[in-house]
Amino acid sequence: MKSIGIILNPSARINRKKTADIIEELKDIFGGSAIVCPTSDRTEIPGVIKDFHKKGIKLLLISGGDGTICNVLTSYIGLFGQDQLPIIVPLMGGTINMIGADVGLRENQLSVCRKLNEIINNKEKIPITERGLLEVNDKNLSQSNYGFTWIDGLLYRFMLDYYTKGAGVQVASMLAIRTILMSLANSESGIFKQMDSSVRIENRELPNKKHIFIISSCLKRFVFGFNIFNDQPKPGISFNTIYMREPYLKKSRHKIPLGLYKGLKSDDSGDFINQAVKNLRIERNKGYIIDGEIYEHDQETEIIINPGPKVNIYSPRGEKELSI
Repeated sequence: MKSIGIILNPSARINRKKTADIIEELKDIFGGSAIVCPTSDRTEIPGVIKDFHKKGIKLLLISGGDGTICNVLTSYIGLFGQDQLPIIVPLMGGTINMIGADVGLRENQLSVCRKLNEIINNKEKIPITERGLLEVNDKNLSQSNYGFTWIDGLLYRFMLDYYTKGAGVQVASMLAIRTILMSLANSESGIFKQMDSSVRIENRELPNKKHIFIISSCLKRFVFGFNIFNDQPKPGISFNTIYMREPYLKKSRHKIPLGLYKGLKSDDSGDFINQAVKNLRIERNKGYIIDGEIYEHDQETEIIINPGPKVNIYSPRGEKELSI
């Protein structure tokens, strides 16, 4: 019986130069228990998902980074609803791997697969960590998208630069240094340009019309392992949101390095909000990122973010165990 389905993005950073070798190694690890399907673009994903669902896949392994995971989960939920998701296994195959890192899957994808296969062969239960998804509704799109993290503003522009310049550790380091220098210089242009949006949190309209960035996430840790969130969201009920305006950045930039590891509390002025919320609405948005997948619009759009379904993710430090 085929209980394992593997979707592999050949364009992902780690797969790009040795796709055929990785596919063969994955087949060797799992033997006849797995179906390995490379998908060149997102249009191929629904057909693979339908086949996996028909065969009763219990474990869904995704190699290709957070953007690929976002596309796979959106396709799965769109086809079969919120109650049909198998256990997800994020493999560290892409440029951005926040999801895998958040649940403790920091090893290379083949090592993760070998350990998972050992658990299966020993007929042990699968250790899992439960996370929620965001349901992102964009008035310019015909269907909802699902992911673990939504970003606009400074970090959205940062990621656009990151991908444009070729990605990788050296590019990230260079851009991070430039961002810090711009912050110290009180720059108000480039990636620090303010977003002129109207923002509502749980139907409460924020009085300030411009912000530096917004992050909404169901993960506990952000990129590079930063622990920036102040509250613990409840999967399927709430999600973390960070909202920052320029006045807070100017007066509190000395706090931000420590805040990357310990989180920062909301400030009384409303220039900085860091809390778990149940609904977020952003009007006049022109671009954002869901889990590494970039969405750009020529015209302004309205974004509504709600808690999405719960997801069980394979995790060596799992909070509970499931049988397959």
